[in-house]
Amino acid sequence: MSDTHEQAAPYGTWPSPISAEMVASTGIDFGHRALDGRTVYWREQRPAEDGRGVIVRRDGETSKDVTPADVDVRTLVHEYGGGDFAVHDGVVFFVRLDDQRVYRQSPDGDPTAITPKPETERGLRYADFAIADGGRDLYCVRENHDAATGEGGADEPVTSLVRIAADGDEEPEVVASGHDFYAAPTLSPEGDRLAWLTWDHPRMPWDGTELHVAEVNDDGTLSAERVVMGGFDESVFQPAWRPDGTLHAVSDRTGWWNLYRRDGDEWVPYREERAEYGVPQWTFGLATYAFLDDGRVAAVVTREGEQALELIAPDGSRDVPDLPFATFGERGAPRLRSDGESLSFVASDPATPPRLVRWTPGEDPEVLQYGSDVELDAAYISTPEHVTVPTRDGAEAHALVYPPTNPDVEPPDDERPPVVVFAHGGPTAATHPAFDLDAQYFTSRGFAVADVNYRGSTGYGRAYREALYGEWGVLDVRDCIDTANHLADSGRVDSDRVAVKGGSAGGFVVLSALAFHDDVAAGVSYYGVADLARLAELTHKFESRYLDQLVGPYPDAADTYEARSPVHHADDITAPVLLLQGGDDQVVPLSQAEEMVEALTASDVPHELLVFEDEQHGFRRAESRQRAHEAELAFYGEVFGFESDDDLPGLELSTNRRA
Repeated sequence: MSDTHEQAAPYGTWPSPISAEMVASTGIDFGHRALDGRTVYWREQRPAEDGRGVIVRRDGETSKDVTPADVDVRTLVHEYGGGDFAVHDGVVFFVRLDDQRVYRQSPDGDPTAITPKPETERGLRYADFAIADGGRDLYCVRENHDAATGEGGADEPVTSLVRIAADGDEEPEVVASGHDFYAAPTLSPEGDRLAWLTWDHPRMPWDGTELHVAEVNDDGTLSAERVVMGGFDESVFQPAWRPDGTLHAVSDRTGWWNLYRRDGDEWVPYREERAEYGVPQWTFGLATYAFLDDGRVAAVVTREGEQALELIAPDGSRDVPDLPFATFGERGAPRLRSDGESLSFVASDPATPPRLVRWTPGEDPEVLQYGSDVELDAAYISTPEHVTVPTRDGAEAHALVYPPTNPDVEPPDDERPPVVVFAHGGPTAATHPAFDLDAQYFTSRGFAVADVNYRGSTGYGRAYREALYGEWGVLDVRDCIDTANHLADSGRVDSDRVAVKGGSAGGFVVLSALAFHDDVAAGVSYYGVADLARLAELTHKFESRYLDQLVGPYPDAADTYEARSPVHHADDITAPVLLLQGGDDQVVPLSQAEEMVEALTASDVPHELLVFEDEQHGFRRAESRQRAHEAELAFYGEVFGFESDDDLPGLELSTNRRA
């Protein structure tokens, strides 16, 4: 416990040991992982090194960087990446950010490119590797942007499955093509069959995918390709082969992502239940289940928004081990790996920073790498409560509510705290009770935080996810506002000091809440969508038809696009707005924020736009993250009329300047 004396201080002004610099630069972000025998490899993104991606290997009791200091590992397939590398017998194959080529690196050797130089910058992109034939070949996804350039080029980048010679002596060979998207190539234990997923516009992978299987010929080509699962309205996730050659996959054919195994021509469920064994495939390399040598399947399962790691026997019976964690993935996206005896995964809980652990059933977890060296007195940690929120239309939404928490301060008796409503992105993402310094940054200063799983979020079944279809910018916004009002009505927060913040789709929620409702006093949009029509016209291939589901086909539904776009309703905005934007964002381009600023300026709405020149979709550099958090706190102080205890840079509302 803290040994300082309690002092009275208004909410929002509390002195906090959690600085913006700590939030921004302390710790790493875990990414893709792979096993080579019992050796664990992972990619970590280091904010303190300008967000550089590094492949790390666990050697005995120590961790060692594998890739050189001048290499940034990251694939840009689908822009969101994932599946950046693979490893076999100590040889690592990875994608380098600056050129998107695949490199081979032997132990203690230098990286060597094994794919050709593209015609245009980053014109050939690779991800999601399966290593074949004892390390001789690799199967992976290729996103060909060169094909969409020049006269007579394709309308968009062409995605396919390709085979790459591990020594780089051959040109990559297309082995499967014709669909808009490919993912998850995985080889059978004998290497004689390859399984993979496809889907086509306008579907997203959580809408409808097909699971393909083909025979692998001696020369590495494929034959006898057939579809064995999935369809237009069935989402299949993570095909995988048990060591005995039995194909497994997750399907939501019942309305819930459940786990199935192939028995002849039939799919047999392990357990049919109202639980989610899958997650939305925003990135490659996700895995919610893995096989153990004793015949059980380890699975990360989500029930009513809460995750658990379970061990499932072939007869469907399950064991839920007593592990000291509340989440089993990075931001709700598991990458579970198994060497047969032990499992590796990233785990966290509200008071424990993320850590990469190896766990053998029956033993204590072994920490392989800490995601952060933050050491906070538990007295400063706000523990979230899962709250079910009744919505205005008679449905339900869900939220994690963090109360203001600081042992050094006596809260005022005659005041209720301001609340910051977090709207996650996606919109299919979900919030989980993981260690979240972003939330603690505010709660330790006297804010309440409500992190909302609005309709459209994952973790509550397909019907909850699809409730947002056709209603994007309507139901998600209402759910966030209804959450704030529910907390205000119960006396937990101040109804006059409600702020909404969010990034990407969450930023769209922010701008929509300001444009179409009068319940919000301030909004903070991180790279948020302002103009739906421009998004439909300019966004990248992966999401180029996503709005068909969320809003309606464009341009047929052009009137709806305009009616839902905050940029066209800025004259209805009265609350101040802070916009933070990456200058190199290819998902929600800078032009979205600039158009919003023009509209806010014309409507005389207090605002500020901060542009981070070299950032993309999501800030990766420590200095960017620190500046954003400081600006956000200063913004709340300006709007809510309090002076922060922090030494913050000045904020000039109604100006447009570069960060």
